[in-house]
Amino acid sequence: MAISNPDIAAYKPFYIQVGETCYDTRTQWGFIAKTNPYPALPKPKEPYKTSWPDEDGDDEYVTNMYYEAFEFDVQFYVRATDVESIRAKLASFFNTIKTGEFSVYDSTTGLGRQKVRYAGYSEEQAAILNQGFARCIFTITFKVNDPVTFMRYNSVSGQIEEIS
Repeated sequence: MAISNPDIAAYKPFYIQVGETCYDTRTQWGFIAKTNPYPALPKPKEPYKTSWPDEDGDDEYVTNMYYEAFEFDVQFYVRATDVESIRAKLASFFNTIKTGEFSVYDSTTGLGRQKVRYAGYSEEQAAILNQGFARCIFTITFKVNDPVTFMRYNSVSGQIEEIS
């Protein structure tokens, strides 16, 4: 008997696109995104400046502004018939994202980014077998290296694309 995740009314998917293949984390690996806060706008890098001791303020060179990369965490929940199934799903997920950059889109916040990479993993609740199924709550840390390009999910093409 296959154990699937609970049916959640009005669940909004979290998408990851590697190359031309876009994955809904719930459909592909059974990962339900629980929390996924990340900033809507980037933080500017400190501009080059000269601070003259005998003048007020700074001479800042802000003809072009640049922005800092940032990290964000997404907490996921997954359940299966046994602990081994959860570990297999985690391994499949990691094999998909471990080799480089990808794009993400969060339907809950309507925010998407490109040039994202895997930056870490932590388990809040280890994969445990209880009441006939195994479950795990974990957090994936992502790093965004393009903090200024906004992305969206195109439901017609099934792709994450740049907002023009």
